[in-house]
Amino acid sequence: MRLVACNVPALDGPDNPYRHLSFAALSSPILLETIVCIATEHMLNFGMGSVSLAAQRQQRMLRTLGQNLQLIGRPNTAETRSIAPKSITHSDQEALLTAVVLQGVVVAQSKDGVLEPHVRCASFLMETLDYFRHIPFTDIMRMTVQRFAMVDLMLAFSRQRRPYAPRNFLLHHPDPEKWDHSEPSFHKMTGCPQPLMCFLVRIAHLACDVEKCLDEDSPIDSQLLSDAYRLESELRTWGSHYPAVLPNDCTRPPLDILTECFYWTSHILLARRVFRDPTCSPRVQHLAHTCFGLMDQLSTGCGPDSSLPQPFYLAAREAVTHKDREWARNKHESMTAYYREQQRNMAMHLTEQVWEITDRAKTISPAGLHTDLAVSYADKQIKMLDEQSCLFIF
Repeated sequence: MRLVACNVPALDGPDNPYRHLSFAALSSPILLETIVCIATEHMLNFGMGSVSLAAQRQQRMLRTLGQNLQLIGRPNTAETRSIAPKSITHSDQEALLTAVVLQGVVVAQSKDGVLEPHVRCASFLMETLDYFRHIPFTDIMRMTVQRFAMVDLMLAFSRQRRPYAPRNFLLHHPDPEKWDHSEPSFHKMTGCPQPLMCFLVRIAHLACDVEKCLDEDSPIDSQLLSDAYRLESELRTWGSHYPAVLPNDCTRPPLDILTECFYWTSHILLARRVFRDPTCSPRVQHLAHTCFGLMDQLSTGCGPDSSLPQPFYLAAREAVTHKDREWARNKHESMTAYYREQQRNMAMHLTEQVWEITDRAKTISPAGLHTDLAVSYADKQIKMLDEQSCLFIF
């Protein structure tokens, strides 16, 4: 349990709420079964335990999840009380939300897990508990709400869609004093400062707005472009302390390096998905090389690198040279050998598919399309891959 708890957040420490989950689980069967399932999957990836035991514990956890979900919204009548001896309390609902959000950890460790239904379910529970508009009181629930926000956003980027959380979600509006500078810290738990996460949310929505215009063959609205330029300016102002030339400073704390990886990856997403720059453009290649240089400074197993996969695989798909791709493969193998989450292999396989599509766009103009249209065609192919993928890793 300690091994898993120190790998889930970006920075481990005495205030890490994941370490306190086992105590809360003593009075909550669904949390207990979730923790046991996570630990069993983790052990299985290190050659301990068996596939049948892991499957058995996962089925038991999912069965308990389903039973608890059926109790929500059930009217408290004599008839329903005869079916369910106890109605679900507020604390039961909180434990259920935590268990559902933690399904991401289970899925990341398995080869063929699917997270989308769990995130939709978590969104429903967040609404039920009114946590989109109010901050929970306990450290564990605050950690749960923070993880939901980041998982929802990362899954949105993986599928090239909008987050499930509403735009008025409290966490989608920058307030570092409330979220980063009090415990449990959003920054320490995810590796991404809360204001930067808010920029990423805006990028996700803008990317979908641009995609909608392109799908309808209509020109991109001038207001939309103005919003995009303003977001880019605000993002650069927020990250103005990051140097344009990457320093080779091995004394920097790993969490700071991870944060900068998230920052430059946000620029990649802005360039590729909002401004629609092609992969081979000088801007995208400069941003990708900046990310590669930073990620190279994060030694495998340093701690915060456990939260590196999402920035890494998003940046790696922009690699175009043999040297860059070999570096990405080697970095992937190094991280996977240490952390063992099976979905990392799926992420690398998807990255290789993206590289193939990019290469075809450079050498072949499908149906006689000219270069710009060939790039657009490639981006549509990549979007189809993302939409059909079951990948989740964070």
